[in-house]
Amino acid sequence: MAGKKRTAQQKTLAFDNDELESSLLTPITENSTLGVSDTTLSVSELAKRIREVVDCPLLTDIVVRGEITGYRPNASGHLYFSLTEQGDNPASISCVMWKYSVKNLPFSVKDGLLVQATGLVDFYPAGGRLQFIIKKMEPAVSGKAGLYLLKEQWRKELEAKGIIPRPQSEMRDPPLFPRNIGVVTSKTGSVLQDIKNVISRRYPLPILLAGTSVQGDGAQAGIVSAIQSLQDKADVIIIARGGGSFEDLFVFNHPDVVTAIRNSAVPIISAVGHETDTTLSDFAADRRVPTPSAAAETVVPDRYVLLEKLEKDRRSIHDRISWLLSVEQKHVADLKIRVEPNRLTRKLELMHQQTAELEERIRRACLRRISVEHETCSSLSAMIHKGVKNNINTARLVLLAQKEIILGRDPYKPLERGYALVWKEGTLVRSVKNIAKDDRLSLKLADGEITSIVESIK
Repeated sequence: MAGKKRTAQQKTLAFDNDELESSLLTPITENSTLGVSDTTLSVSELAKRIREVVDCPLLTDIVVRGEITGYRPNASGHLYFSLTEQGDNPASISCVMWKYSVKNLPFSVKDGLLVQATGLVDFYPAGGRLQFIIKKMEPAVSGKAGLYLLKEQWRKELEAKGIIPRPQSEMRDPPLFPRNIGVVTSKTGSVLQDIKNVISRRYPLPILLAGTSVQGDGAQAGIVSAIQSLQDKADVIIIARGGGSFEDLFVFNHPDVVTAIRNSAVPIISAVGHETDTTLSDFAADRRVPTPSAAAETVVPDRYVLLEKLEKDRRSIHDRISWLLSVEQKHVADLKIRVEPNRLTRKLELMHQQTAELEERIRRACLRRISVEHETCSSLSAMIHKGVKNNINTARLVLLAQKEIILGRDPYKPLERGYALVWKEGTLVRSVKNIAKDDRLSLKLADGEITSIVESIK
């Protein structure tokens, strides 16, 4: 920005104005050093002269119309983009909007948006850039038509993010018997009083007022803050405003307000304007009602209706209990007759007789059952004994056969019949091929061993 204080004189900048173009080349003051000079300038001196040219009333507080291109938001909150004009005379100028101006911006910036920007032209020496510093910006279509276009833009953006409309399945009913009511509205005016009157008449409850401005530039921040302040305190929230023009209610279309309503952990009732007025906030709320008074009627029950229902229920319960008492009295009377002493004695004697008969029948049945089971056990015992004996005899025969087989395979058994086993150096000799003359052999007989020397082999 230029160091000098600039004259607050608003002009609309027209780039095809020859008079303006020529004036930019005219020295601004008598002491200006913009004339022809033989002195070689440094870069900083040249930048200073450019700033002197730019620092004039004709480039201060002007309104420029153009299309936003090259939009790039900065993490610090500043906005950088260009205003561009297409057609036969294409032109573009770099723009910056500082964050303290951005916070009052009533719409979202994006490429392709046609706007009217108010600000001043400045030269940034460090970067060598001529740029338009924007103080205020609004859609190019002015007045109510521009606001309608802006509302439509916001609606599309919010729908694309899934913020509106709130699905029917996510709409929450206010508590049947809330402990308190949160109200977001202006501290002054009739809206708050209307809500108080309805609640005090129908079902008196504490009202938690989050007072805030509900129209005008910057009002959206106050409404969002008010909603957030009631999150951990109120059981249900009413956002209310009386009737007004489209412009008066426009803040309730702001994306920040709509998003805060949708993200609220507490059910929100929207009561903005009259029945025919519709804002984007209505589509994010849990319920929309035509007036603030209707909102108050929605969040609290009518105590007179409750008292009437209680009285009706009391009468119904009284009638039911009276009928039950009458029925039970009849039952008691019947029991008195049924438990008359003589009748009870006869019934006891009959029961004793029936019990004795049952005992005898059970005893006989048990004896018959025991006899049958005894016979069955005897038969099973004989069968088991016979089967075990047969198995033992069979096993004895098998063992004897196995014994004969084992004895027949005993290598020392043949020695009893005169045979001998010949060993050479601890190895059993099976053929004369394994013996040589003069070999020392051991002969195993049935009753001992003999050592011999081979004299000849045949």
